[in-house]
Amino acid sequence: MPQLPDLNHLSHAEKDALIRALWAQVQSLTARVAALEARLGEPSKSPDNSSLPPSKGQKPNKPENARRVGPRPGSLGRKGGGRPLACDPDETVTAKPVACAYCKAVLTDADQVLHGRYDKIDLPVVRPMVTRVERYAGHCACCGGVTLAAIPAGLEDGSPFSVHMWR
Repeated sequence: MPQLPDLNHLSHAEKDALIRALWAQVQSLTARVAALEARLGEPSKSPDNSSLPPSKGQKPNKPENARRVGPRPGSLGRKGGGRPLACDPDETVTAKPVACAYCKAVLTDADQVLHGRYDKIDLPVVRPMVTRVERYAGHCACCGGVTLAAIPAGLEDGSPFSVHMWR
């Protein structure tokens, strides 16, 4: 019933039917409101009290962080941290300026101090080591027999990968 009909044109019986229909709707809505209000007092579903997975759980409320001013703590200008230098590098490259970048005056070793050092680490290219096995058969001129060469140990026929592959 989208709109209330004009009550002046309804008979007494039609008005009674309308009142009964509206009364039934009020009772239904009152029961629904009561059920919803009862659910408001219940704890919400969580992984602790229902079959919800842990990923659906409520995240703890975190306090809002104030806006940071300046660099992040423990980053810019911080001493220490990072990877320690290697004890025995394979190669050491020393970079010293030859002349002043501003006035082009020559700089001697006495004019220079160590500003910083770091390790540049390059991993070698990994390449498989392939060993081709060529097995010969010898034909005897005396008896006509065929003799196969013995297979070297560790290079038996079968899987192309050696036992060193699984270490």
